[in-house]
Formats: sequence, C-alpha cells, structure tokens
Amino acid sequence: MDPITFAGGFANIVGLIADFAASRGQRDVLEMKDFLEWLRFHGFEELRGKIEASTAVTVGVKAALAEGKDELLVKLAAIEQLLTALTVGQGSLHTLALAVSPNTALSPQAKDILMAFEDAAAGKALLHESFEGSHLLMLDGEKSSSFSPTEQRFFDADLSELLGLQLFEAEFNKKGNRLFQLTRRGAAVGRALIDARGGVAPK
Repeated sequence: MDPITFAGGFANIVGLIADFAASRGQRDVLEMKDFLEWLRFHGFEELRGKIEASTAVTVGVKAALAEGKDELLVKLAAIEQLLTALTVGQGSLHTLALAVSPNTALSPQAKDILMAFEDAAAGKALLHESFEGSHLLMLDGEKSSSFSPTEQRFFDADLSELLGLQLFEAEFNKKGNRLFQLTRRGAAVGRALIDARGGVAPK
C-alpha cells in the first residue's frame, strides 16, 4: 500500500472512531456492531465494507473500541498531540495542525529541551535536583552540555509531556537518580525545530 493511501485510510478510520466514541453520550461500552451501523447511517458504506473485508482491520477496530469510551478518547487525544509534534518543520501541515487543535502544541520549554539534546548530539541526560531547582546534565554527545529550565515550576510537567509522547524514555541509575533517554522520534522533532529556527538552537 502506498504511503498516501495508508495515511489517508488510517487517519479516516481513527477520526471516525473518535467521532463515534464522542457521540455515545454517557455510554462507556463501545460495540463493533454499533460502530458499523453508525458508519452505514452516516454514509460511510464503502469504508464499512473495507473494514468488514479485512480481518486485521476488524480485529484492530474491535480492540480499539474495547478500550471503552473514556480510555479511547484519552489515547486518541495523545495521538493528536503526537501528530502535531511530528509536523514541526513541515510548514503548512504544522500550521494546519495548530489551527485545528492549538492545545496540542508542545510548550516552548519542551521544545527547548528537545533542541538542547539535538544541539549537543546527546542521547542521555541526568536529572540533577537541588534546593535551588533542577536541571539536566548531558551524559554524552559531541560537547559537554546541560539544560537549565527558564520555567522551573513547569519543568517536571514538560518532561512528563515528552515522556508521554514517546520523545523521551526514562529510567533510574543505581543511585536512584532519573535518567532521560532521547528517542529517535524525539531527535527527529528536535532537529526539525532547530531547522525551523534557521539552524540555531536556543542558548
């Protein structure tokens, strides 16, 4: 399947599942038969036929619906935020993503964290905490570097956001200190952010 067909088909199904879930009122249980009937009622007979014709797609849709309305909508919101992050540096697509859903944009500080990693070509950092505040010490990379937040009170929230979007992974070292590992996805977003700023990372 070519990328355009896949992207369009996946986005279409996910969007319709979200619309279906949102239309269920207070009902948390989402049934496959109800979704297929909802598609027929709203004129998506061709898509309904494609879903029923593919065992893999049918199983995938059933699994998504089985999450329940509230859980499913939370996960779909996370996908929306991730897609917005991944359109950074894509010009009109990023503008469109922010116009459609402005609340899904990464915070300025979260963007700065990603760019700091990419600017130093770092993959792992130690979270150093003290009474004065917290900052990140890069443990590898092409140059010795660190990141000191400008908004200390939102630092933990920004790190949690990056983890939730799978732009970072986290673990603890033997001393119990938190380590943050940049993912390939995070590196790609960081590079796109730097490129969008004309190749200059914030200092």
